[in-house]
Amino acid sequence: MKKQRLLLGISMAALIFSADCIAQDAKVSVPLYHATYSIGRNDFRIGSANFSLIQNKDGTYTYTSVSKATGLAALFVNDTVTETSRFKLVNGKLQSLQYAYEHTGNDKDKKDNIQFEWDKNVAHSEDGGKQHTLPIKSGTYDRLLAQLAISMDLQAGWGVEDYPVLNHNEIKVYHLLRRDNTDLKTPAGTFETVMITRRDPHKDRVTTFWLAPKLDYLPVQMEQTEPGKATVSLVLTEIHFDKDNFK
Repeated sequence: MKKQRLLLGISMAALIFSADCIAQDAKVSVPLYHATYSIGRNDFRIGSANFSLIQNKDGTYTYTSVSKATGLAALFVNDTVTETSRFKLVNGKLQSLQYAYEHTGNDKDKKDNIQFEWDKNVAHSEDGGKQHTLPIKSGTYDRLLAQLAISMDLQAGWGVEDYPVLNHNEIKVYHLLRRDNTDLKTPAGTFETVMITRRDPHKDRVTTFWLAPKLDYLPVQMEQTEPGKATVSLVLTEIHFDKDNFK
């Protein structure tokens, strides 16, 4: 049970990140960057998360998150969670093409994949070896790409509060609320940030994002709280941006 809770904290790193801008399409900026975040559980550092976004030679983009246990936690759990989203820009909007999830190192490895077929408005997913086909509508994201869409919308002046996300063969609508601006100190520096919250009404779980306008609304910190459970946080420790980075 303790191992499962620790893994949950590490895999949560795939919920929220995006970054600075480089490529342009219909007045929308797409970040090309590499960043590292520290994963904490209450007052303990249990892991690190590395995020990168590159542009491919065919004009599409690949967004990747790799999270793993570090320090003392690595003595007990030697897990790695990798998520990858390939997407393109369509009329200035992000459009998911393919999503992959891989969890290795624990007692039972797990892999999930999603293929988006937009000409038929369906998504084909493979979850735990089982095949599924689900109807989707325009604006539906995989769970990794939804993170980037939040920053893009903030760049454009917000205007979007609900994000349909395909996750574990189910489309969930994430409702976000914008809060007041506040300054936040991180290992990567001190930033003026916009606070955004998401409350899960079924679990009384609250996720808070601190996004820095200076970094084109990159989340520099995330914190998830839930009554009776540990607080899980991710904090930016390092970031750099790439002007020419083709896969």
